[in-house]
Amino acid sequence: MSEISKLAAAFEQKSTERAENTEKAVQSAFEKHENALLSELSASEKRTRDAIRAQNQRLQRTALKSWMFIAIPLVMIGLLAAGASALMGKYITHQVEQIASYNRTLETLEAEGSKITLTYCGENKRLCAKIDEDGGSYSNGDDKYLILDGY
Repeated sequence: MSEISKLAAAFEQKSTERAENTEKAVQSAFEKHENALLSELSASEKRTRDAIRAQNQRLQRTALKSWMFIAIPLVMIGLLAAGASALMGKYITHQVEQIASYNRTLETLEAEGSKITLTYCGENKRLCAKIDEDGGSYSNGDDKYLILDGY
């Protein structure tokens, strides 16, 4: 039995060595596989990050362009509105000044006889004025004058 024990002990020792060698080989293979997987995952993560960054830049450019299509017309409309308001303000100011000038002229005319009524008289349609018969008449040499009604 000692032969069988020796064989069994040798077999057990070889089996243990083989198991340890197999374990070391499997562990080494797992480490290599793990390192390869980590390396590929890292590279994939970098590619994904770069792709996301590139897509974000494209989207930002697109968003900027679309905002420009909205912002530029709005700014132009604002500038046109401001310009139109300024021009209308000047025009209205000029019209108010002109109306004031016309009012002063009317006041002057009224003070100097603008209430005189003029019309066209006779067959020849000559210009004539209404006479104030109570105003009397005046003469200056050969010329005779009557007071006009409304003056």
